[in-house]
Amino acid sequence: MDFRLKLVVPSDPRFLSIARAAVSGVGAICGLSEESCQGITLAVDEALANIIRHAYKSRYDQEIELDCQVSADRIVFRLLDQGEPPDPARVCGQPLNDVSLSGRGTHLIRAIMDEVCYEQTAGKNVLRLIKKLPGTQVNTAGG
Repeated sequence: MDFRLKLVVPSDPRFLSIARAAVSGVGAICGLSEESCQGITLAVDEALANIIRHAYKSRYDQEIELDCQVSADRIVFRLLDQGEPPDPARVCGQPLNDVSLSGRGTHLIRAIMDEVCYEQTAGKNVLRLIKKLPGTQVNTAGG
């Protein structure tokens, strides 16, 4: 089943629960296990929190677009913002042996998602998170 879901939410942490519910629902519709649904929800939530904290410098009056596209074999989440672009050298996250409690989100996102890609397009930051769907169904009716 192919479909697309698009949300535009304020950069206010109070709205993260709406995005989490949407991501979890998409995972469930796609047949992901409860553990995988929790994982993708956590990854997208962490990415949204990073946008609020780093790109928008904790400003709550900006917009974040969450675009979810589902195809037969994958879910692609695209998060778009117009905040400060990240420094590619810092996107890798802090070393896991560091004593700081912050900076673990990037490692978490990369561990959960199958592909993570950052780019800038038309003046926007675009973070693309891809989760491959298990047991990809092959369409044998006409192609």
